[in-house]
Amino acid sequence: MGLVEKFHSRIRKYIHILQKYADRIWYPPFIGMLAALDNFLIVIPNDGILISSSMLTPRRWVTLATSVAIGSTFGTIILAAFVETKGLEWILEMYPGVTETKYWVWTEDFFEKYGMILVFIVAITPLMQQPAIILASLAETPLFLLAAIVFSGRFIKFLLMAYIGSHAPKLLNRMWGLKGELNDSGVTTN
Repeated sequence: MGLVEKFHSRIRKYIHILQKYADRIWYPPFIGMLAALDNFLIVIPNDGILISSSMLTPRRWVTLATSVAIGSTFGTIILAAFVETKGLEWILEMYPGVTETKYWVWTEDFFEKYGMILVFIVAITPLMQQPAIILASLAETPLFLLAAIVFSGRFIKFLLMAYIGSHAPKLLNRMWGLKGELNDSGVTTN
């Protein structure tokens, strides 16, 4: 088993342990905190955790979606504030080579053309949001505006995912960009 496979296996193991507590009162805020941390770690399969948690506790789908949207937005604001105060050099220290990735180049081109519309589009899709947030922060976008746009997109996205997980899990096969995260969360789609 390679290093990547071991890493994903370990993630699945911890998520499986975590989801034994999906019915607890502290669970939604906890997965919200994981969503905030994902802005810095980029390895937490939030979408998969949300969907599988909604499958386990279908009556809590709105609460779970709201918690993950708030957590993701909170993490976005912390990331943007760090970028504002520390600058691009800090980003390059934290994520070496990030400016050379295809996501960064693509985001930079689109951000120049569409600005905050791009941030909303990224927030509502399974695309990695960190490059868009960093560019918006470097463009000195007010944190309140950034938070409002990210929350709007994330809330719509996570409500849809939680609803599908709790009410129509067979649709998961058709959702673009989720197979890896669902697999990391222990959800198999057939």
